[in-house]
Amino acid sequence: MSIKQAIQEAMKEAMKNKDHDRLECLRMAKGALLLKEKEGPKGDIEDADAVAALRAEIKKRQHSIETFRSVGQEEAAKKTEIEIAIIEEFLPKQLSAGQLEERVRAYLAEHPELNHAGKLTGAIKKELGDLADGKMLNEICRAVLGQ
Repeated sequence: MSIKQAIQEAMKEAMKNKDHDRLECLRMAKGALLLKEKEGPKGDIEDADAVAALRAEIKKRQHSIETFRSVGQEEAAKKTEIEIAIIEEFLPKQLSAGQLEERVRAYLAEHPELNHAGKLTGAIKKELGDLADGKMLNEICRAVLGQ
């Protein structure tokens, strides 16, 4: 089942359960997928493009959380955190910080010439793809290299 189909099924379930908050979030996610779908030449969206669109939605919401907290709107920040959790249900699971650090150290053992955090992050990101959050990966690379 594709991500788009999974979201559609979750929307049906939310309608049956009368879970309006979840349904609203799923509709926003589906809207993001439809916009991404219209950008491409084909009429359907690949899962890789769907993942990219949903990750972009999560990043927008993370920025919103920071903004809400800076102006003292904790309730809105909590609602946005719930939206992020709902969207993450449809994304591939990412590696934890410990697992990422393990991978970074193993990669460094094989490639000791990489001594710049940006280059190391880029090389590992190519290898791991969607399994790693870029920001977290960069922080771990900096910590491991002592930068």
